[in-house]
Amino acid sequence: MQNTPAPAANPPGRAAKLVSLAVLSLAFLTGCSGGTSQSVASAVKDSSSAVATARIALRQDMDGKLTKAAASTSLDDVLKEIQTSRSTILKLSPASQGDRETQKQALDVLDQCAAGFATARAALAANDGGTPSLPDADKALADAQDALKQLKDKVGDK
Repeated sequence: MQNTPAPAANPPGRAAKLVSLAVLSLAFLTGCSGGTSQSVASAVKDSSSAVATARIALRQDMDGKLTKAAASTSLDDVLKEIQTSRSTILKLSPASQGDRETQKQALDVLDQCAAGFATARAALAANDGGTPSLPDADKALADAQDALKQLKDKVGDK
């Protein structure tokens, strides 16, 4: 049996290389996963689903297939999604002028969505024939949906 020396547990410089690799990997992942456009695209996708759900609830209420209480609860739930998306966009730190403009546009569109939800909630609370009407609410949400689509077209589907 030969006596061979055991390999060094930590050859000199190996720890420094591992730390460098970890830092580079983290920088790469951060750069790939935290961009303004990607965050906006994700918020747009979530918000589009929320607006579509709200429009379905309104239509079902208009058709007498859903109680006002259930429709109102549905609106409250999807409004939370819009608020979450808005909070995510507010927390971004855009690096370029283009990213800052995208962030501002996203906030404007999400504010339009929230206004559409406010109109829908007011329409549900109003008696039949009140102002705003359920068709007014549906129109406000349709306009918000269009604004979200335009924003999606701008930032792409990341």
